[in-house]
Amino acid sequence: MGFAQQVRDAGFDLGDRDLSTESWLVVLDQRQCIATSNEECFALIGKRPEEIIGRRLGQVVRLGFLHSFIVQGVSFTGQPIWIDGVKHFCDYAPLGRDPHASGGLFTLMRAEQLDVPCLEVPDLLCSMDAGSDLARESLILVNTEGIITMINQPFADVLGICAGEMLGKNVRSAYPNSNPSRLPVVMDTGQAEEAEPHLLNGRHAVVSRYPLFREGKMVGAWGKVLFSDVREISRLAEKFQAYIKLPEKPKKGRRGRGQEFKYDCNSIIGHSKAMKDLKEKLLRIAQRPSNVLLMGESGTGKELCAHAIHAASKRRYAPFVRVNCAAIPDHLLESELFGYAEGAFTGARKGGQVGKFEQADGGTIFLDEISDMPLVMQAKLLRVLQEREVTPLGSTATRSIDMRVVAATNVNLEEKVRDGSFRTDLYYRLNVIALEIPPLRERRDDIYFITKHLIDGFNAEFEMAVQGLDEEAWQLLRNYDFPGNIRELRNAIESAFNMVAGSTIRAADLPLHIRRATGGLVLPCLDGDRQEGLLASIGQKTLQEIMDEMERQLIQASLERVGGNKLNAANVLGISRPGLYKKLHKYNLQ
Repeated sequence: MGFAQQVRDAGFDLGDRDLSTESWLVVLDQRQCIATSNEECFALIGKRPEEIIGRRLGQVVRLGFLHSFIVQGVSFTGQPIWIDGVKHFCDYAPLGRDPHASGGLFTLMRAEQLDVPCLEVPDLLCSMDAGSDLARESLILVNTEGIITMINQPFADVLGICAGEMLGKNVRSAYPNSNPSRLPVVMDTGQAEEAEPHLLNGRHAVVSRYPLFREGKMVGAWGKVLFSDVREISRLAEKFQAYIKLPEKPKKGRRGRGQEFKYDCNSIIGHSKAMKDLKEKLLRIAQRPSNVLLMGESGTGKELCAHAIHAASKRRYAPFVRVNCAAIPDHLLESELFGYAEGAFTGARKGGQVGKFEQADGGTIFLDEISDMPLVMQAKLLRVLQEREVTPLGSTATRSIDMRVVAATNVNLEEKVRDGSFRTDLYYRLNVIALEIPPLRERRDDIYFITKHLIDGFNAEFEMAVQGLDEEAWQLLRNYDFPGNIRELRNAIESAFNMVAGSTIRAADLPLHIRRATGGLVLPCLDGDRQEGLLASIGQKTLQEIMDEMERQLIQASLERVGGNKLNAANVLGISRPGLYKKLHKYNLQ
């Protein structure tokens, strides 16, 4: 029985694919595990079938960035891969339009078998904007001869065919029911063509095309479909007309599988030297695979920095998985991290559950509040970091994982090591790259920029048009230490949005604890005449009489400052509204 028939008997639809080749052929199931393979595969790597069947492809060969392409169902050809120090080339194509339902075919060949000039996919990744989404945007890549070397299913869907059927074809004749591709023209001219109309599969689409250069030399071109039908633009315009009167919400980067980057480095607001240095370090270390330990007080933005590292790394199209070690009960933490097999314990979900480590395979796992992890789990985490393998609860199957670890803490881990509550070996395993996130009080100049950013965000959320803060309110924020850092500042601005009566936030609109903590700025200053009058009364009036007169004048000044609003005056004075009414009656200020 031939290999092709063997694959069909296993339940895979090969269509009209010809599998008669000396190449190494591997059929992957929906989980990217090896379902079957030909004899050439076993000869190449020197392993028996039972040693590789059922294992993930990434456990057999080192895929690097290609792992995330396979996970997302992106078809590619002629990509270099090294096995035992020898360079080979590989192809991949899903066996259907939905790679998560149909599986895929992975082909490995020697250099002399390659009939398509190599154009490495990283050339495309360097050319594309970091916000591009390989899983959802309609993308195609060709080499200098016009051969399609990478295409994803969204692009093929526009043409109404399977991506794997287009791989390796010349783009000049590959589009059915369409105008000829202009990617060869782009390579001839070296000029990009952005947002141009093009007939694709009988529909008028809007596309962009870009040349690809490596070290100043043309190596290919790539294109993407912005709109598969111009009618989408009309529908978008209608939505925009309804939205245009509202402030624009901040844009977000995108990542694979249709998810959005929650943050990237541009999301870190700050122009102080400390923050500029921090952002430079984040971008630098993002390119390395080493573990990172983020240290800083609560609310300084450690998770935001972890997202920024992931978004700027080669793993940005793979998952970012967050684990709060303090929020998960000790008895559940192991099953959350490692996952479990069906029947592992009473109440276990049918079919089991994939753990956080395995979810982060190919991507980044963020272990927040790592200092709160129990010692027993610390030992198990150390083994995962050393072996890069996990075994789900109730299972004997060990699974290899490829993930980057970013951990965070708001306590001094060295002290935890000294008192025995944190393992020394784990500390040094995590503390390969240590970054200290500065607290807000050490970069007070950034308070202005962060506050402006927060105002823009709350204007969009609350559908308001607050312009800013008055000078006294700004002075309160600048003088406050913000022990809760950016999180506390955000809460303060949100509180002010609920109190503000006009387009300017005043001191009285800010939370009471901020006004109280800034000493003399809590209350309006008395003018010179009032102060002189109080000083002149010393020796002529009793202390109680002077205190009463000072309180009366402060109440009067507070009412003047807030335009007679008694609720805001009470907030400025730090007393309740009924308490204010009593004092108004006492001093005959009604």
